[in-house]
Amino acid sequence: MTGKDEILSILRNLALDRAAVQLMQEDIVRIEEDAKQKELPAGKRKALEKERVRLVACLLATASHISRVERLLGLLTAEEQKVLDWTLINPRKDAVFDLAAEYRCDASSIYRLRARAISKLVRLRYGAGE
Repeated sequence: MTGKDEILSILRNLALDRAAVQLMQEDIVRIEEDAKQKELPAGKRKALEKERVRLVACLLATASHISRVERLLGLLTAEEQKVLDWTLINPRKDAVFDLAAEYRCDASSIYRLRARAISKLVRLRYGAGE
């Protein structure tokens, strides 16, 4: 997988990663509430604690990944961020045409802006080579 392919995959999965963090947080709260039940057998309580620890570790890793990606995105211009958001991260129907109308340019300019933003992210993450 090339650096560009990896960046595209990361961007396309960013919204899913954010949703996963929310779900893991909810599951951790649910597990903690379940573990407080007094009549819960010791084996079940231990299994819940093991699952909670696993989820917390996964949550921390995913949140750290999201933070790194968001820091990279923060190095882009507002226009580059918006183009990537609307076309890759949280894709919208007709995003390219809506952005072209907003920025008063043609669709090909939006595609070039997206390509420059992706190239910039590749350089920022992996260095000069693409």
